[in-house]
Amino acid sequence: MTEAARIPTLSTLEGLSYGFWQMLPNYLGGLFTPNRFWFGFWSTVHPDPAAVKRIGELREKYQSDYFYLKLLGKKSLLVLDLEGIRQVLDQSPDVFAEPGIKKKGMSYFQPNALTISRGKDWQERRSFNEAVLASGQEVHPHGDQFLKIIFRETTRLHQEARQQLVWADFATLFQRITVKILFGSDLEETTLLEQLKDLMQTSNRGFALKKSSAFDDFYRELRTQLKAARPSSLAELCQQVPATENTRVENQVPHWMFAMADTLAINSARADTLAINSARTLALIVSHPEAKQAVAAEMKRVDLPSPGGINQLKYLEGCVQEAMRLWPTTPLLVRETLQPTLLGGETIPPGTQVLILNSFNHRDRKKHSFADRFAPEIWQETRSDYNFNHLSNGKQGCAGKDLALFIAKAVLAGMLKDNQYQLVGPELAPEKPLPYRYNHFQLEFATQTN
Repeated sequence: MTEAARIPTLSTLEGLSYGFWQMLPNYLGGLFTPNRFWFGFWSTVHPDPAAVKRIGELREKYQSDYFYLKLLGKKSLLVLDLEGIRQVLDQSPDVFAEPGIKKKGMSYFQPNALTISRGKDWQERRSFNEAVLASGQEVHPHGDQFLKIIFRETTRLHQEARQQLVWADFATLFQRITVKILFGSDLEETTLLEQLKDLMQTSNRGFALKKSSAFDDFYRELRTQLKAARPSSLAELCQQVPATENTRVENQVPHWMFAMADTLAINSARADTLAINSARTLALIVSHPEAKQAVAAEMKRVDLPSPGGINQLKYLEGCVQEAMRLWPTTPLLVRETLQPTLLGGETIPPGTQVLILNSFNHRDRKKHSFADRFAPEIWQETRSDYNFNHLSNGKQGCAGKDLALFIAKAVLAGMLKDNQYQLVGPELAPEKPLPYRYNHFQLEFATQTN
């Protein structure tokens, strides 16, 4: 490294090693929706599919929080520095925008989405998303109705699942909740969700994507449901919130659908996030006796049947945040520079991919003493921290964050208020460092009614 070059460049071998141990598991595991086989494969055969140890070794070797490397022939910059991460997220999407590969993949099932928009398009679509999702409000205007839906569906879940709860039960629960919150409490049909999932599974490959024959059918049915605009639904708000033709309302809705159904993490590109995180949160709670007791005590202190009571469940919210910190459903944030910009002491040229590695940053033992343990207490004084970007931060932070956390807490409260759970597997041992990947597809709980 010359004196003028402050940011080191990984060798070809090191770049290949990074790609194999970090990028390959993420790609095969699913760019937009989880691939069950590959997710389970890497969880089983590779103890560190997030390459946490490898990234730590590179940082120590080069004594740097920035690295250049080439991914598929494209120059990329890995940013581990907190202030660098803050700069990238605060200046997105004006300086650091979504990369072409993500735009191409998302356009296959969701063209004109907020997360792949720029300039005035982004501003208009962001305002629309914030208004419908009630960003920044402690309780959504339709919170009462949403809570009734959630409690009704969690009761129904246990009537059907009886004494055993597996991942398929969680997936069904969130599909039902999703269609009812989005389109109306009387809906049972989940065909739209299945159509969207099929489109997303194809988009996972990231190349040779052409318009699917299912695309027009999906959006035709989506427009029908939006026009129906049943009371106290997000679809109703889509009719009421000011929008122009350029807002492309129908293209904003699929992101809410896949994120909720299977954290309304609006800045996430991965499906199933709310269901996955809620299932993992339950596993963490019931496998950690102190957390289990703390959640039970907190639930007794609030008025559970009310949205205000759900909002007061701060410790339970910390448990949800921890599941996302420990196993982020968006393991990697990728941006692309639109103009020359100063970062890490150097001018970064336009067209550079910038990588924020959540899977490493969230488990960085050098910075966080609690890195590999379940620590709900760290979230009691804050809802956001640029060290942890599972819901992103900055200008492109999750527009649906408040609603996502409300739904997750309401689901868990609805499940825990009348039932006891024992984690059958996969095992989580409080006395051991938590694994870098946790296979939710294999989740199994034994249940018992209080």
